[in-house]
Amino acid sequence: TTEVIPVDIKAIMDGTSQNIILAKNDILYIPSIHDLEDRGDVVIHGEVAKPDSYPYADNMTLEDLIIQAGGLREAASVVRVDVSRRIRNPHSTVDNDTIGRTYTFSLKEGFVVDGTPGFVLQPYDEVYVRRSPGYQAQQNVVVEGEILFGGSYAMTSREERLSDLIRKAGGSTKNAYLRGAKLTRVATEGEKKRMEDVLRLMSRQLGEAMMDSLDIHVEDHFTVGIDLEKALANPGSMADIVLREGDVVFIPKSTNTVKINGAVMVPNTVSYIAGKNIDYYLNQAGGYSDNAKKSKKFIVYMNGQVTKVKGSGKKQIEPGCEIIVPSRSKKRTNVGEILGYATSFSSLGMMIASIANLIKK
Repeated sequence: TTEVIPVDIKAIMDGTSQNIILAKNDILYIPSIHDLEDRGDVVIHGEVAKPDSYPYADNMTLEDLIIQAGGLREAASVVRVDVSRRIRNPHSTVDNDTIGRTYTFSLKEGFVVDGTPGFVLQPYDEVYVRRSPGYQAQQNVVVEGEILFGGSYAMTSREERLSDLIRKAGGSTKNAYLRGAKLTRVATEGEKKRMEDVLRLMSRQLGEAMMDSLDIHVEDHFTVGIDLEKALANPGSMADIVLREGDVVFIPKSTNTVKINGAVMVPNTVSYIAGKNIDYYLNQAGGYSDNAKKSKKFIVYMNGQVTKVKGSGKKQIEPGCEIIVPSRSKKRTNVGEILGYATSFSSLGMMIASIANLIKK
């Protein structure tokens, strides 16, 4: 059997202790003083060049760690740097509600000026370099189409609106159709998550096969229904929506046509005539087909808004709009084909609501 024999190496080497005769298969183990202590890494988060974990070293100060992490980034706040420290009390015999201690410092040129200069870190300390609330990177929006000076523009305010962007770009041209202007927006992670939740709900209600035939999925961009004409007439109103980074505004040319698609005899594009009702335009497409769902027809406008036809629809029809008549066909894929005629929808939520109305018996 094995046996452990304590050995005082220093005393043996000094000749003050009896030497030990080694035997076959003996193993002499000399431990390190560092094996007897827990020396965890220190971590730095936030606005530094290289946020990461770094090996702890004796007498490492907050300034040392910031330098090791490549220094502060441009967005870093020099008035708020926090150090979080674990609570350690190996002799405690009672429970403690406190789970940590935080120290806050201000910096100047990477050195502590408000707090404890030369603050020495301990194993497992975590440093948080906050982002300055006064730092804002450029945020760009785009305006295209019938505009005097189209292109990208940097936002100068968090409250910048449609009217502000059009004013920066010199205003619209004389051929612009403001009612048909469309805004395309980049979906945030939160918006994508909500879209996924809606699609999962639809999948449970309609079944996987139906969802596959509709070919609906979460997009990185979506269309926001706007009324640019009203926004320019009433700056700062609810119609004059607030922009956000990545927005693209497109102003089309004036158009004088109306499209008729879906369950009609001959899908067609005809001239817009003010005052004509929905039946006039349906007649220009040969009338309803045998499988038409007459009560479910709807209109898609150039700006992406969608509305159900009410009554004669005389006041709802505008230049550039598209009249769509859904089908009663048992082949569910026709719903997706019908929706393919539409230019765009104001949002995925509006699109899903429209689909639900179309397939509802």
